[in-house]
Amino acid sequence: LSGCSTSAPVTATPPPPAPVPEIAPEPAAPPVQAPATQSMLLDEMQKTAAAIGEAGGLAAVGTGESKSLELALNKAKVNGRRELAQMMSSRFDLLEKSFSEETKIPFESLLLSGFNTAEKAIIEQQIAGSVAQTLKYETTGDTFTAYAVMVLDPKVIADQLAKEKELYARLQTTKAFGELMQEAKTFAAFKAAQK
Repeated sequence: LSGCSTSAPVTATPPPPAPVPEIAPEPAAPPVQAPATQSMLLDEMQKTAAAIGEAGGLAAVGTGESKSLELALNKAKVNGRRELAQMMSSRFDLLEKSFSEETKIPFESLLLSGFNTAEKAIIEQQIAGSVAQTLKYETTGDTFTAYAVMVLDPKVIADQLAKEKELYARLQTTKAFGELMQEAKTFAAFKAAQK
């Protein structure tokens, strides 16, 4: 019986409570910003491009953003050239359509392929290597935002079309070509007044 006897009950001491980690206060959510207003510099560049457009020229504003100023400027020029090429392509489409309607030459005619040839030549020779007429930038924090106004003189279009002899002979007598030449004259006067 002595083997069955039990000694005084052992009372277990509860382990010390685990330290409660301190919870850092959550950072306040960033304030909700109102939609960014358009840059005053961008407005200025768009007004410059619009004035050139009203004077008969083709002008596009390209923008670029980077932490490197040089890269931002280059992006702006590239984007401006793309925009200018699209504008010029639209101008060619309008000229080609007007010419087709006025002369009753079918839109699918081989004669009209001269428009495509002239358009490609201008993109490759004039727009691809063009220099920005106006190039400006602004900074926001550590980011540069650049703006480039790229311009194409309508006389370049007329000169390139003149190289398409058969098309040009018929084009010269049309109202559409007369409008193009008027734009070229107006733009030449605008450029002269800027100097």
